[in-house]
Amino acid sequence: MSFNQPPPPPPPGGTPPPPPGGYGGPPPPQQPPQPYGAGGSSSQWDLGAALSYGWSKFQANTAQLIVATLAILGGAIVIGVVYFVVNSAMSPDYVCDSDALFDCHYEDGAPFLVRFPISILLSMLFFVYAQVVGSGIIRGALGITEGREFQAGQVFKFDNIGPVLVTSLIVGAATFVGTILCIIPGIIVAFLTSYSLFFVVDKNLAPMDAIKASIDLTKNNLGQTIIWYIVGGIIAEVGFLICGVGALVSIPVVIIGTAYTYKKLTGQQVVA
Repeated sequence: MSFNQPPPPPPPGGTPPPPPGGYGGPPPPQQPPQPYGAGGSSSQWDLGAALSYGWSKFQANTAQLIVATLAILGGAIVIGVVYFVVNSAMSPDYVCDSDALFDCHYEDGAPFLVRFPISILLSMLFFVYAQVVGSGIIRGALGITEGREFQAGQVFKFDNIGPVLVTSLIVGAATFVGTILCIIPGIIVAFLTSYSLFFVVDKNLAPMDAIKASIDLTKNNLGQTIIWYIVGGIIAEVGFLICGVGALVSIPVVIIGTAYTYKKLTGQQVVA
C-alpha cells in the first residue's frame, strides 16, 4: 500500500443514523390539551337520540326520579307559599271610603323598609334552594350517562356548593340585566350559560371558567345547542301545562337529555 494513496471515503450519509425511538431519542411532542368548551364530535349528537336516551333512562329510573322531582317541586311550593303569605300579610290594604267619592288609599301594612329586606331574604332562600337541588339533579343525570343508577338522595348533597352558588349568582345577575334590556339579551345569556353548572359539577371548574366553557361549547356547537335548548324548553313547559303532573316526567327527561347532550358535545363517552 502506497503512503500517497488517499484514505477510504466515509460511509454514505456522512453522519451516523439517529438511534431508534425509545431510550436514545427524544419523545415526540405532546399535543396541547383541548379546552373544555371546544366540543367533541358534534356529528355524533342528534335530537332523536337525546330524546330517546332521556326517555329510556327515565323509564329505567322512574321511581327514584319521580321521588326526587316531587321533593324538589314540593320544596319550591312551600317556599313560594311562605313568600306569598308573608308578603300579603305585610302589604298595605287598598281601602275606599264609600261615603266619599274617589277617596281610596293604602292603610296599615308593614313599612317598606321592613317588607323589602324580608322579600329579598325569601327570594334568596328560594334561589339557594333551586340552585342546590338543581346541581344535585345535574349530578344524578351525569351519573346516569356514566352507567350509575339515579338515587333521589343525591339531589340534596352539598358538593361544590360554593362554586355552584357563585356561578348561579353570576349567571342569574347577567340574565336579569339582559332581560331588562328588551328581554332578548336575557334569553341569549341564559342560552350561552346553560351548561355552566354541568362544568362545575362534572369538571369541578371555577365559576368564571365554567361560564366561559359553557359559552364556548354553545358557540362551537351552535346548531345542536339551539335545537336542544328550544325543544327541551318546550317539552318542560308542556309538562307544567298538563296540570303540573306532566312535569314529573318532562323535567327528568329534559335534564337527562341535557346531560347526554353535554357529554356528547364535550367528546365524552355515554353509557347506553
